Amino acid sequence: MRNDDDDNNNNNNNKNNNTDHKSLKQLQLDKVQQMMKCFQMIQTYSVNTNHPYFFNQLFGAVDPVALAAEVIALSVNTSAYTWETAPVFTLIEREVLAHVHRLVFHRDAGGLLKDSNKSWGKTKDDVSHKNTGAGIEGWDGLMLPGGSLSNLTALHVARHYAKYGTHPKPITTNYLTSCTSACTPQQTASCQNNSTTTSSSSSWQGNDHEEEKKEQDELYPTHSNNHSSTIVIDPSLSSAPSSMANDNFETDLEVESESDLVAFVSSEAHYSFTKAVSVTGIGTENLIVIPTLPNGQMDVQQLDRLMMDLISEKHENYGSCASASRSRRRSRMRIPFFVAVTSGSTVRGSFDDIEAIVEVCRKHEERMNTDANFIKKTKTNKHKIWVHVDGAWGGSAIFSSRHDIRSLMNGVENVDSFTFNPHKLIGAPQQTTVFVTRHEGILKAANSSGAKYLFDSRKNGAEYDLGDASYTCGRRTDAIKLWALWKFHGPHGIGKSLEEKVDSLQYFVKRVKERRNFMLACDPWPFNVNFFYIPERIRQRLLDIGVDTTNNSNEHDDVLPEIPHDISEELAKVSVELKLRLHQSGEMLIPYQPLSNQKADCFRIVLAGYKPFDDSDVEKVLDLMERYGKDL
Repeated sequence: MRNDDDDNNNNNNNKNNNTDHKSLKQLQLDKVQQMMKCFQMIQTYSVNTNHPYFFNQLFGAVDPVALAAEVIALSVNTSAYTWETAPVFTLIEREVLAHVHRLVFHRDAGGLLKDSNKSWGKTKDDVSHKNTGAGIEGWDGLMLPGGSLSNLTALHVARHYAKYGTHPKPITTNYLTSCTSACTPQQTASCQNNSTTTSSSSSWQGNDHEEEKKEQDELYPTHSNNHSSTIVIDPSLSSAPSSMANDNFETDLEVESESDLVAFVSSEAHYSFTKAVSVTGIGTENLIVIPTLPNGQMDVQQLDRLMMDLISEKHENYGSCASASRSRRRSRMRIPFFVAVTSGSTVRGSFDDIEAIVEVCRKHEERMNTDANFIKKTKTNKHKIWVHVDGAWGGSAIFSSRHDIRSLMNGVENVDSFTFNPHKLIGAPQQTTVFVTRHEGILKAANSSGAKYLFDSRKNGAEYDLGDASYTCGRRTDAIKLWALWKFHGPHGIGKSLEEKVDSLQYFVKRVKERRNFMLACDPWPFNVNFFYIPERIRQRLLDIGVDTTNNSNEHDDVLPEIPHDISEELAKVSVELKLRLHQSGEMLIPYQPLSNQKADCFRIVLAGYKPFDDSDVEKVLDLMERYGKDL
């Protein structure tokens, strides 16, 4: 039987349990509030890149539609490497790439889209091709994480094309073909049988499917000379049998003729190309920097001359094997294989002449491919000089139908690859980068490893998989951001927003010329304006030596005033101090930048991101600079 004491104890226990439950719930609420305060502090003390006067980088405010798309992508939390894990995002990426392909490669001689009536959603053929990373016959493409990696991809696939075309590179599994005396006959046979050659895009049949199994391809590391199939096993490796590490070690492998592939960029090109040649093993010694014209464009005549000199020169080197008696002469060729075209340089905003560069490259291709000596040494008469357009900043010009903007991209339909960053000019969240090429299947040929645990032809939708065409494993679902912008605004709407930015910057140039405390630092390009703030004391010194800071006496005069060295030093200090004052005020963040034709750092204004900007904003920006810089 129950007594009163038992009932009281039960009631007390229930009260304690309720109290504990409420305490736990309160504790959880307290943690949530604490985290909310942390999140608010992070936002409060971060730079507000959505501010209308954030000009510091080539990105800015995010378009709300693209932001919503990013939230959707994050909520799904998937990876766009296989169709089975990301079916919708895979098809969106293919659709987006198909449309970018049309904007780039389907232009007529005047730069207008062919078949311009073709609308979104009417491109079934554009996404039906199943054998490439994405796209229809004759091209390929992927979304990539940033312009630098896109430029690296261009260099990587260009080198693959120069060596193998669009065929996969054979993967040689190199095991030692001789064993030490400690090996049994059975072990020796096993070693010899383990030297195999496989294709990186081989299909998987029978019982070769081994889910979640990653195989080790090489038992011992190997080294190979650039562009040579000769494999040299390093005798210093501690894991190699000791019998190999002696002075009399000989090999029957022949030392082959070598050739270096050489890339060309302009002095205004992005620094990522310097990193890319190092990462790919091409080497900075095989990166030739072409000087630019006063307006920042690549000097195409210099490109032509340097390419001609390179093809004509002959280098004689001496190579040696381990034994001096086996030394013999090796001829070494340097072969042009890649040219990077800049469409919108970071500081000046210059656009290289795509048509002229393509013409030079095709001319030298023909010369090499009809030269008997070249054909004999390279064993090909189909060598290509790959032309890549780095449009990370200015490539969004492909959306405009206005001649002054569209003409910047004349000739893009004839290049080999193209990249642009929608997160820069048109307001997609970071990072959103598109890479397209006219060479079908090149991405998978260059990058495929055939990882059996992930890419399996028996899985649903495997023919649509994108991941094996990339050298990354996990892939963000970035395409939805550009898809949302395109779907909501349409290509004409995106183009219109670019044109409005160009018009605003043209008015900015006009006012810089008219206001006495400002001066252009170089001739402006459509998306970039570089200028100086000139305090009154410096302005007077310039007037005393005959330099007119308004520099608008002749609107068609490309020659800007030259500022003496001593005044340039003071002007550089003004630029730094004024930037700091504006930054500390919280009213504007604008960069000062080095410019090749000026000794002093100048200010650069760009209208990146989703940034409505009109004539009143122009006046306010200039007024702010005068207010904070009047006593400098």
